[in-house]
Formats: sequence, C-alpha cells, structure tokens
Amino acid sequence: MSTKTIAVLNESELKDGEMRQVDFEGEGKVLVARLGDKIHATSAFCTHYGAPLAKGVLTADGRVVCPWHGACFNVCTGDIEDAPAPTAIHSFRAHIADGKIHVTANPFETLKANHSRQPKLLATGTGSGKGVVIVGGGSGTYHCIESLREHGYNGPLTVISKESYSPIDRTKLSKALITDASKLEWRSAAELKSKYGVTLRTGLEVSSIDADAKEVVIGGGERVSYETLVLATGGVPRRLPVEGANLDNVYTLRGVEDAQRIDAACQEGKRLVVIGSSFISMELVVAVSSRKLASIDVVGLEEVPFESILGKEVGAGLKKFHESKGVHFHMNASVEKLVASKNDSSKAEAVIISGKDGQLTLSADAVIMGVGVAPATEFLKHSKGFESALEKSGAVLVDEYLKVKGLDGAYAIGDIAMYPQPGTGELRRIEHWNVAGNQGRAVGRTIAEGKPQPYVKIPVFWSAQGQQLRYCGVGANFDDVIITGNPDEMKFIAYYVKNNKVVAVASMQYDPVVSKASELMRLDLMPSPTELKAGKNLLSVDIQTVSARNLPDFLPRISTTYPSDFIEYLEAMSTGVGKSLSSKAKASLSDSQFDDLNPVITYRHVQSHNMGVRDPLRVIALCDSDAFYAACEQVRLGLDPSVPLVVQQWDSLIAVNYPARTYGITRMEKVKEARRKCPELTVVHVATFKEGEKEPGYWKNPDTLTHKVSLDYYRRESMKIITMFQEGLPTGEIEKASIDEAFIDFTRPVREEILRRYPYLAEVPPDAPNGIDSPVPSPPPIIWSGLGTVVFADHEPQEIRDDAIRSQRSARSRTHDESSEGVKECDSSTTWHDVALSIAAELMGRIRRDIHEKLGYTTSAGLARNKFLAKLTASYKKPNSQSILRNAAIPNYLRPIAFQKIRFLGGKLGKAIAEEFDASTVGDLLLINLEEMQRKLGENSIWVYEILRGIDRSEVKEKSFVNKSMMASKNLPQPVTNETQGYHWIRVLAAELALRLTEARDQTPALWPKTLVLHVRQGYDTARSKQAPFPFSRHVDIDIVASAGDKLWRELVGTDTSRAAPVKITHIALGFTGVESMEAGQQSIEGFFHTPAILDRTRPSSSSATKRSRDPDDNPVSRETVRSRTEDSFPRSQVTSFTCDRCGKRVYLADELASNHPGNEVREALAVLRVEHDDFHLAQDLAKQIAVSSPRKIRPSEKAKSSKNKKQPQRPEGIAKFFAKK
Repeated sequence: MSTKTIAVLNESELKDGEMRQVDFEGEGKVLVARLGDKIHATSAFCTHYGAPLAKGVLTADGRVVCPWHGACFNVCTGDIEDAPAPTAIHSFRAHIADGKIHVTANPFETLKANHSRQPKLLATGTGSGKGVVIVGGGSGTYHCIESLREHGYNGPLTVISKESYSPIDRTKLSKALITDASKLEWRSAAELKSKYGVTLRTGLEVSSIDADAKEVVIGGGERVSYETLVLATGGVPRRLPVEGANLDNVYTLRGVEDAQRIDAACQEGKRLVVIGSSFISMELVVAVSSRKLASIDVVGLEEVPFESILGKEVGAGLKKFHESKGVHFHMNASVEKLVASKNDSSKAEAVIISGKDGQLTLSADAVIMGVGVAPATEFLKHSKGFESALEKSGAVLVDEYLKVKGLDGAYAIGDIAMYPQPGTGELRRIEHWNVAGNQGRAVGRTIAEGKPQPYVKIPVFWSAQGQQLRYCGVGANFDDVIITGNPDEMKFIAYYVKNNKVVAVASMQYDPVVSKASELMRLDLMPSPTELKAGKNLLSVDIQTVSARNLPDFLPRISTTYPSDFIEYLEAMSTGVGKSLSSKAKASLSDSQFDDLNPVITYRHVQSHNMGVRDPLRVIALCDSDAFYAACEQVRLGLDPSVPLVVQQWDSLIAVNYPARTYGITRMEKVKEARRKCPELTVVHVATFKEGEKEPGYWKNPDTLTHKVSLDYYRRESMKIITMFQEGLPTGEIEKASIDEAFIDFTRPVREEILRRYPYLAEVPPDAPNGIDSPVPSPPPIIWSGLGTVVFADHEPQEIRDDAIRSQRSARSRTHDESSEGVKECDSSTTWHDVALSIAAELMGRIRRDIHEKLGYTTSAGLARNKFLAKLTASYKKPNSQSILRNAAIPNYLRPIAFQKIRFLGGKLGKAIAEEFDASTVGDLLLINLEEMQRKLGENSIWVYEILRGIDRSEVKEKSFVNKSMMASKNLPQPVTNETQGYHWIRVLAAELALRLTEARDQTPALWPKTLVLHVRQGYDTARSKQAPFPFSRHVDIDIVASAGDKLWRELVGTDTSRAAPVKITHIALGFTGVESMEAGQQSIEGFFHTPAILDRTRPSSSSATKRSRDPDDNPVSRETVRSRTEDSFPRSQVTSFTCDRCGKRVYLADELASNHPGNEVREALAVLRVEHDDFHLAQDLAKQIAVSSPRKIRPSEKAKSSKNKKQPQRPEGIAKFFAKK
C-alpha cells in the first residue's frame, strides 16, 4: 500500500516537549511529538504489550518511555533504546504546513496490529571465524542477539541453552501461567537462523569453560570455540534445606516445564501451599486464585508480604487485597518440614510451620517454593580462568562494561552478574528480567562496535498483584518511605529513601510516574525527599522541553551517565538550541570536533540510514536562478538570451541580465543611465495592478500614483523550478530559500548511488578488524571533467567580489572547469566525500539541464558539505555553472574572505568584531580561540567560532508552498489625505490578494484565510491595524476582498471629513492571515452575526427574498439542520452530540437528522456543528476584545506613547550585547 499524507493536528495544539496520539486514515493511530521546533511521528503503541506511548514520558534527548514496563524508543527513528521492547516502532515523516502538522505514512503501518517494525539488521552472520558464543537462553540472550546484528556484528553466533526452546518472555510464566512455549518465544529457532544467522543449540548443559583455550565444554566432552563469550545462564530456583523439599509435588518455577506441572496441579478443589511471599510466589497466587481451589495458604518470614522491597505499609495494602480473594497468610513463620503422604510417599500432603502462635500444619495437594534464585554458575567452579571472577555466592564479578573480571573477551549478564551500581559503585546482582535484557543489548553493542560504554540503566520491573505494580531503582535497605495515595485502595506512589536520597519508586494506578521516575534517576534530577514531602509532583518536573535542556546543571548531571550521546544530540538540534548550551558544556567542546575535513569513513557511515547534520558524507547544494526576474521576462517575451534586458520598477532597475551587465549596468540604476550605457537595451517594466483589473498587466507607462507592483508571475515561475527539483530528486530534501534560490540535500540519493556503484561497501569483510566500524577501502580516483568548477586544496587565496567580476575568476584560480584546458582531469588524492560531491554534481547538472531545456532558465549551483558553504560556493562562478567545494579546499577558500560579507556578520556587529579583534578577514579571526571569543563576545558566540571554520549544522527543511499569510502593500508617493482616497488603493490591493488566493486554491482547494487585516502608517508614526474574520465563499473575487477591506478602512480611518487636520497615510497594506486548509464541513463565522437562510432538505425553497435555493455544490447537511438546541430537546446520544472543551456544555444535532439520516451524513453534520460552536466562542472572544479596547481612529496629532516607567531588563554591555537573547 502506498503512503498518504494527512493533516493530523493544528500546529498550535502541540507544544515543545508534548506528544499526542492522533487518528490516521480510519483505524490508524500515530504518535506525534515535538522537541523544540522539530516534529516527529512514530507508531502509537509499545511493541512489548501494546501500551499507548502517548501516556508515557518524553525526554529532551529524544526518548519516549512506555508508561507500563519501561520499554523505551528513540522518538526520532523508532529504534529501541531500552528493553523489554522486542522490536522497534515505525518512524514516519512529519512536517508543518499551513499551520497544521502533516504525517506521511503507510496506513497499514499505523494500525495497532502492525505497529512494530522489522529490525534494521546491519549484519546477518555471513562472516567467518569463531564468533560469539552465548551460554544461556533467556531475555539477555535474545536482546544480545538483536543488538549484535543491529549494530553490525557479522561473525558467527552460537547459542547454547539447556532449555528446549528459543528465548521466551519468561515473565508470562508467573504472571499468566502460560504453558505453551510457542506462545512465549520472542523469535522461533527458524527465524533466528534465517534472519539472524544464529546457530541455536538447545537441551544442552555446559559442564565448564576453558578460558585459556577460549572453549565452551558441553557435557559429554564436546568443545565449542569462541572469540567472544557471553554468559547469560540466569538463575536456579532455591529450595529450602528442610525435610521433604524435593518431593514430587513440591514445585519451583523457572521454565515452561515447571509452569506445565504447576498448571496441572492447581486445579479446582486442590489445596495449595505457597512458601515465600515475594513477587514470583504472589504472582502465581494471582494466576491461580480464580480456579476455585479449596485453599491457598501463603507462608512468609516477614510481617507482611513484600516487606523488604516495598515496606510494611505497601505490603499490608497488598496483603489486604489477596485476603479479599480468599488467600490465608501465615507471616513471621518458618517451615519446619514437608510431610510425605501416607498413600504416596513421593508426594507431600502437609507443610508444618512454626510461628508466633506455635506450630501449625497446613494440608497440601501442591506446594510451590518461591524463596529466591541462586546464580546458575555451578559449572564455573571447575572452569579455568574464572578463579578470581567467581564469588562464593556463585555471582560473576564484572566491571562497569559487564566484562568478566580478569578475562579478555568474556562478558556476564543478567542474574549472575555482580556489577557496580551507577553513582555508588556498590557491587550488586539485580534479578530483574528487564535488567538482563538491557545488559544483553549493551554487551551486544560493545562487541559489535568495539567501543565499550558503561552500563548505567536504571532497573525497572513490574508485577501483577490485582493491579499492576510498577517499580524502578534499587531500594534495598531503604531508610524511609514517603507515600502518596492509599496502599489499601491499591492506588499509591511510594518513594524509597536512603541517605536522604530517593533510590527507588513504586506505584499502582499512577502511570506514568514510575517511567518518569526512572528517567529522572537516569538524569540525576530526582526531587529530594524534602520536596516530595512538601507535595512535589514528579510529572511536573520538566525534562522534555528546550528549557529543560538549558537548565544550569542539566548537562553536568547528564555527563555522569551519557556525556557524549546527550551532548551530541543537543548539538545536532537546531541552531537556537545549540546556542543555548551552558558555558560548562561549551567548554567541553574541543577544537578536535572542528578538525573534520577528512574524517575516517567506516562501513557504518556508508550503511547507516540515519543521515543527520553530522554525517561525514553529507552533501548540500544551493541552486540559484540566474538574474531570475530578467530571465522570466526574456522567456515570456521569447527573446534571445543574448539580448541585453533589464526589469524596471518605476524609475529604478530591479533585475539586470548577464548580457546587460557586460555594459556595466547594475541594479538600482536609473533607466536613463542604463540606456545611455546600452542604447539597444530592452527595458521591461514589472507587471502592475490597476484599479478595475482582475489581474496584473504590462501597461504602458504605469504610474506609481495609481498602480501597484505585482511579482506574481515570478512566483509562479519559481514554483515550476521547485517542482522540477522535486521530480528530479524524489528522495532528496528541497528547501526554498527565496523566490530564486533553493537548498537541496543530496545526502540520501548520493548514498544510494554510492552503494549501487560500489556494492562491496554494502557488506563488511569478515576480516575487518573493527567490524562495521572498520574503515572502508580508499576510493577510486575521480574524473572531474564535465562536473563543474572544482575548487582544489591549493586554491589561490582570492577575495569574493561582485557577480560581474566573479564570472572572470576561474581563469586565474586553481580550479578545474568543464571548459578549461591544461588542468588535471583526474585526481588520485580523493576522499569518499569527494566521491559524494562528484555524484551530487552529476545529479545537480542533470536537473539544471532539464530546467534549461523545459523552462528556458539557466541556473548556477554550489555544492559543499553544508548550507553555509554551498551558499558561498554558488557565487564562485556565474552564470549557468556549478561550483564544487572539496573539504580539503575549505581553509584556503575561507581565509581570504572579508568576514563582514558573511551573512549575519555584517553591519554594526561586524564592525564591532573587527574593532575588538583588529580583524578584517576570516583568516584573522581563526587565530582567536573559543575561550577568548566567548569571553569577549559572550557564550552564544559559539556559532561565530564554528561558521568561521566552515561548520554549519542547520538542516535543509522542506517548506510549505503556501504561506500562512499573504500581504499586498503600497508605499504611497503621495499621502492619502482624505479618507475616501483610500478606497482606490484598497481595491488595487484586493485585486492582488484575490489573484494570489485563487492561484493557491487551484493547488489546494480547501485553502482559506481566517482573517483579513489592514495596516496603515501615517508618516513616521507607529503603524495601526485592524482585522476581522474573513467569511468563507466558494469563489473569491476582487469585490469580496475589497468589500471586506473597505469595512476595515472605515473602522480604522473613519469617514469624518470635517476635521481641520486631515490624515496623511503614507503606507497601506492589506493581507490575509491564518491561511490554511479547512476541515471538512467548515462554515463561515458570519453565520453568528446575522440570521442565516433556512434551508429545508424535504421541501422546495420559498420564493421569499430572504431565502435562496440550495446550490448543488452545497453541503447536503444544512446549517439550520445542524444548529444546536437546548440539552433537553434531544435524546442523549453520544453519536449525535459532543461536549465542548471550553464551556463544558453538550451540543446535540436536530432530531430529524440524528434519526433519519445515514451514518456518514450524521458524522459530517456533527463536524459542521463542532466548527460552528468553536466559531461561536471565537466571536465571543472578538466581542470581548472590542469591549475592552475599541478601535482607535487615526488623528494627525497622535503619536505613539512610550511607557516611561516600564522597567527594562538588564542587558549585556559592549560587544556581548549583539549575542544577547532577544
């Protein structure tokens, strides 16, 4: 199924740091999230158990955390960040246009049943060697497999498991007592083999490890060699050392076979004794409590169940729930022995316990022991090399990278791993299924990339106890518990405090508090116990917005866990965010980050699907139409391109074609002077509007006193060129920079072409030393002939001068041009970025030729690694040419440039910088280090430091073809001194607006402006304005716009001509705002200000002049039919009514429509009614504004008043003021 683009939300409805679930094409759902000015769209549901992600937690570093079980995804890519997510989610394209958020997606992928995305495997195990051997078959194993292949490990992968099935979702054994392994497996054995290249060997016990020989010894003597070993053997359920503990009907739970035995034993009428009152035990109690057992007795050492983990108050609340289900607790009790049955000595018939009330005998048909697990490492006691790593308890000591102590190439994860806790360094085993999964992912990435990263995940687990219990952190041996809510009602939040710090959080029915808490712990931003006792709400702590990223201590706190990842993310954000980094974060940015002219290109770079602003193979072009206005007139008139031509606006020239420039004619010259220089010059006056004409024309001797300039023809031609860019480069990004310029991101299409031309880059060689992070082979030499003007590394320092001079520069510069002779055609010292540039030059050249052949316009382009350099390079040689700036040439190219000619570095700022540093060129400023520049210019001057080194991380962003506003304006050479004179200009401006709106609606029929606004200025006084809703009409013409404009003119300027001092209007502007696509069925707000015509679907219309016959194109549902009634007028149907969010009232459809019309018409009518009701509130708001501040009429004597007493915020002094935030 093909993709569709749908407007899903108004832009104003999604603020920074917010995410919403929206509908998409019928039953589809999409999650849209906003980080700064970027909109992201993904699947709406977690791939673990289907939780709605919109109810989870979004963080500033692009993580969206599931509200249920802690699974985490990258909101930008959909990739898995944290277990237990078994698969990634879809990532969809999102953009803003016409004030709405649009999502492009395959509707099939937005359905809940299809929300998971197949993993992006960078390798499938085709390599050779000994590879990785994983011992164990649990959660850690599964996630390690996924991570290894996702991150490009291509070697052999062998799994040795004592279980007879593939890795399973083990939590469902105790929480749901599922006994079919096929329903629990994450991936089948066949899928692991075919997709992941895994050799899965099940039903085998490992007897020992020979670390010296790097071999796994299987029972029976078989040896399996490995290059890297991962131990993921999990735990072995403990049994109490008491008599009868090993009888046949005494069960523990670890695998599917255990669940099958327990399921068979716990049938109706049976007596069950459960020894142990912690999570596995009590989850099984929940699973069987509805089976009508004769009795369920729970024996526990503590005063209440879960006491050591959750505390007495929470434990008591959970105990109360279980008791309400018929469970009997025997707490503060120990087991003396299990008594064998007299009829069958292999089975227990009773459990004898001792407690505060003495000895008690509990009858039993089945006994479950849930008293903890021991590390499954018995085989390591006789293994070579593990002497120093194996603890007496059976735990395996690992470092912060989960690497086994004293061994190379060996890792341990999950229940057996004794690892240092983040922040404290305390060694501890965490027996959470989720921890094993995340550790598997971490080790997989470390092995694949060869770059160890500390394991710093916050432990998360959950338990089914009537309600879902969520828990995060490590709360062992807590000092205090702070509780919000009521554990007796199974609705609470519990904060566990140790050493005056919150170390763990548990909750029931308060999602997503635990998900938020885990992220606050990760960021070390958890509120203090004092704050929590005072009522601090975790959900109010901002970790998701731009403001959060700029908190003074935010980055230093992050740096204790994820320094490089988070800082990289911030720098990759928009320039505005980058400028807001704290001084401490900026100080950590070393000069080495800018020394990137020839980065090492690895297989990961070439094969990556995530092509951001830091991509070392990024290629950006700026394509500029040559002398565009003049070219448009040359094409319109069918003139030969060699004819000198200029475009005139009143007495000055606004465009000069290149043949005319050879005569020394420049823009803004007077026409008379231009004709003197070139007597045969063709002069074309720009089209103008005049009163009474619906469209602009090329009139003879247009008069500025009566005509208005129109650039509409140029806009239309510009759109034709943009369309050809899009058609010629469907996978590229196009950003319209101005009416005659566009940026083009070639990165993706170039990457596709590189892999097509050089297929050996698509596979990592088996002998690659660092796997996917190994450097790719050197590129072949490039033949630059025919690609354009290439700037080489030995480029002569030259000043960039005016266009007329630039065209002569190539003969003196060290470049290669398609028309030059005697210069090198083949360069053997190329880089892979040069290859990318050369491919982009081919594509750019083809598109430019197509534009010339089909439209008649010549263009000039510049290709470089970013937007800033592409813009500079586009001016290197003109016209009808393209220039290519190689990375190696950047220093010599930039050094001689007068820095004040760089955008944003001119004017007063440029002069101040020149005086401060006694500098005139880029080369002069390169001598200033970052610390010195920030000391004198302020922290935010980092962008100056970067741009001088050719660093520009701004994105190429596709912009909407339709502006949110349309404005027609006129600077009046002779002021309007009488109110009635203004109507002439209102009509002229209305003609331009009507034409532009009509053309826009030809492309987007549903387009309509919300408001018409009139601006006027009197001399140098402050401008005044007046606006009003613009009523909807099926067809727009001059009369409609002019009529509305006349009304605004009367209200703003007035009609009183008796004043002694007349008005003197020197500027008039009429415009549309809020231009966007309307919802289906949207009606005009004018219906609230006069009585609408009553339309009756069942009877012919009256001949009365107050009524009109219905247009066949009208909505079949009439406005009168859908008009709202009182609440008691109609039945309370949810289908035919809605509740207003603002007034809280329920609004209903009319009876005849609600009961007699088909469903589609009812839904459409309800949509109409909702829009009308919203317009009603808008009308009320407008009325309130008018009541508070009625429009003021302009008086000649009026001046803008200043507030003398208003306090101004303190601003930086000196040159630093240029970098202060506005």
